[in-house]
Amino acid sequence: MQKWEYILVDASPYPFGDKLISIYINGQEWRDWKDRELHELVNHLGNEGWELVAIRHDSKNDNNYFIFKRPKITPNYSTFEDSEVQL
Repeated sequence: MQKWEYILVDASPYPFGDKLISIYINGQEWRDWKDRELHELVNHLGNEGWELVAIRHDSKNDNNYFIFKRPKITPNYSTFEDSEVQL
């Protein structure tokens, strides 16, 4: 069965434009992405294997939340000669 990992992106653009004032991914600030455009961020995450699955706008705080997912990679122990984990 396919398993997924998710990230929550809190992206706040300037009031009249597409450039970002701030961006947080899973609660951690991405300062390098400040003043870049939202579509650049979405393209970057897409290139990293993330798929946009939901958008939520919080009108009270004027924040946008984007939820991305990608397949979770789990080790396949059946490819090893000895499938037991060694400590």
